Amino acid sequence: MTNKAVEKHRRRKSLRWSMVRRLVFGWFLPLLIMILVVIVLMTENVLRQVDQTIHSSVEKTVEIMEIQLKDCETASKNASYMAMISKYYRQYFGEENRTEFEKSVEEYLRQQYAYDDNCRTAELVVLNEPENCYYALNESNGGTYQDVRFFRTKAKEEILEVAKTLDTGTTLVGIDGRIYMVRNLVTSKFVPYAVLALELNQDSLMKSYAGIWGYADAALYWNGELLVPGRLENEEYTEHDYDYITDTLGERDAVYRYKSGDYSHAYRRIKTYGGTMVLMVSLDNSVIYAEMKVMWYFFLILFLFMIPLVVQMMRFFHNKVTVPLGEVIAAADAVREGELGIQIVNEEDNEEFYQVKDSFNHMSQQLKNQFDKIYLEEVALRDAKIMALQSQINPHFLNNTLEIINWEARLNGNYKVSGMIEALSTMLGETMNRKEAQFHSVAEEMAYADAYLYIISQRFGAKFRCEERIDERLLNVQVPRLIIQPIVENAVEHGMDITEQGRLEVRLFEREDGYLCIEVEDNGHLTEEDRKRIDRILSKDAEMAKEKRVSLGIRNVDQRLKMIYGPDCGLFIDSNEEEHTVSTILLKMDVPSEQ
Repeated sequence: MTNKAVEKHRRRKSLRWSMVRRLVFGWFLPLLIMILVVIVLMTENVLRQVDQTIHSSVEKTVEIMEIQLKDCETASKNASYMAMISKYYRQYFGEENRTEFEKSVEEYLRQQYAYDDNCRTAELVVLNEPENCYYALNESNGGTYQDVRFFRTKAKEEILEVAKTLDTGTTLVGIDGRIYMVRNLVTSKFVPYAVLALELNQDSLMKSYAGIWGYADAALYWNGELLVPGRLENEEYTEHDYDYITDTLGERDAVYRYKSGDYSHAYRRIKTYGGTMVLMVSLDNSVIYAEMKVMWYFFLILFLFMIPLVVQMMRFFHNKVTVPLGEVIAAADAVREGELGIQIVNEEDNEEFYQVKDSFNHMSQQLKNQFDKIYLEEVALRDAKIMALQSQINPHFLNNTLEIINWEARLNGNYKVSGMIEALSTMLGETMNRKEAQFHSVAEEMAYADAYLYIISQRFGAKFRCEERIDERLLNVQVPRLIIQPIVENAVEHGMDITEQGRLEVRLFEREDGYLCIEVEDNGHLTEEDRKRIDRILSKDAEMAKEKRVSLGIRNVDQRLKMIYGPDCGLFIDSNEEEHTVSTILLKMDVPSEQ
């Protein structure tokens, strides 16, 4: 086997693994990529919808809370606009009737705020006597005297300080997790005489946030202070969190930030009442991304269903293609090893492989029959040759005998044997050279070469193919005898691996420079060892004692052509672009006059 054939054999892959590669890269992998692309696109779409829905629901909730704060502000303004407290202040305070003043003010506060869901307590501090505090409790939403005590001990001083800067405005004050709405009560000359502080009901303010999609908890900051801490055990709300939130918001007022784990967060900045309120809403990922999880589960199930399909396809291919092909290959290897006539059990249920096995069985049996027949013919030919040598039969007698055998073969219908005898007779007749001529026509030379090629084709059958491209205008050109057949024989014997598939092409044409060119191309690979051998045979000082008959023949052709036509003619052997071996016979169109 040539190096090129060995390289091709190494490149050949198993049909099973070739099918697996095509199945993986041509179907499974593209389908997997398509699924991943769909997952990515759908995930992006879901995330976009989640982001829009959360922003929208947070905005709606913030609007509701702002309305509640506006209602509280309106309620606080009533204490000024209704002028009841100022009336009691003028009526009782100047007369130092503290008991009546306290009773009237607290009754008014109860009427205005004790049933307001947005208020937990209402406290009034008269600036002339800041040590006293008048209050009303909203017991329906949890207001207690402890809230009043907290106001008096911890919140009052800070609220009074804030009130000094308010004038007639309203603001929010956060103290230790409590939210107070603060405003001044002023006289007709806009001089403050009292401070009203409404402790807001956080549950009422945050109640609307339960309507946010996936709502789990919320925290509220006022001017950096944590007013409403979250209640989730695994969530921590500290001052450091506020810094993180402001960094996350940046210049934006609303941000939704996905976090891996159980909860994501939405942030909203609200600028109101001269300060900044920041809301952080914790969202349950299991609720928000339930649709996405369903999608992932769907594609996971789809992917898992693809695996049995791939396995089934591979099993089908293995049972219906690989196994039958393996049986055919094993039988072919057995034939190559000399086990002619081997038969394959043919129980295939598909038409294609049934026909392949049936054809192989038929071919194997025919091959055995042909081999037996040729073997018997060779034995008979050997015996005839021995008898001929023993009888010292001369060539003319042998040629006449072959003619008789040819007619007997024809009469018996054995045209194949007849054709081979005719070819052999043609070669024998050309070898005897009865006319003793040194030159003859191209047609006669090709007839001799064709006789040899016919015998070779009968010998190797489908493993040998020959094609001829002859310029018919040159058939009458005179050329030296026996120059083509030795070259053809060399190509058959040394140039190609005819046990695999031998291909030969003979071309005869006139070159543009007027030379007659005969090319014999075979599909063999010309190795470096072959090149050295050819150079050695065609050199002037070659020692031919140890060379084979075929090598002597090509040297004889080259030397004769150089002697007849000159050193520019002769035999040249090289490789073409397809790495095939090309033997070129170059001679002149005209026969030398001295010949």
